[in-house]
Amino acid sequence: MRLLAPAMIAGTLILGAVAAVAAPRIAAQATGAAGAHTTILPGQWEYSYRIGPIPAGGEDRCLKQADVEQFSKGICTRKYTCDYDTRLVRDGKVALKGTWTDKKGRVAPVTANGTYTPESFRLNVHMKTINGIPLAGVLDAKRVSAECKAA
Repeated sequence: MRLLAPAMIAGTLILGAVAAVAAPRIAAQATGAAGAHTTILPGQWEYSYRIGPIPAGGEDRCLKQADVEQFSKGICTRKYTCDYDTRLVRDGKVALKGTWTDKKGRVAPVTANGTYTPESFRLNVHMKTINGIPLAGVLDAKRVSAECKAA
C-alpha cells in the first residue's frame, strides 16, 4: 500500500485539477454560427471522479456560457500547455489524444474518451505523469439545475 500512496496522491491531484477544468471545457457551442452544435448546457453541475475503482472526490460547479464554449480546446490545467492531435466532440462522443507539457518542458501523454448528453457526461482519462506513473480515472458529471447557486 505504501508504494501505491504516491500514485494515488498524484492521481487525485491531477484528476482533481482535471475536474476543476474539465467541466468548463465539456461544453457547448449551443448558440452561434450555422453548424454549431449543442454538447452540454450551462448551469449548476455536480461531478465526481475516481482513480481506478477508488473514489477521489467531487464538487459542484457553476458553468456559465463562456465556460461551456471552451470545450473544443480540450482538457487542460493552468500548470500545463496542452496539445491534442485528436480532438473530437460530436454526436454525444468525446475523444482526445495528446500531451500535457509542464513549465519545465516535461511531457505527459494524455488520452480521454467518453460520452455526453446536454445534461451529463462521462470521461475516461488515461495518462502518464511527468514521472512516468500511469494513471486512469473517470470523471462523471450531471447538470442539477439550469440556474447556478448564489455565490
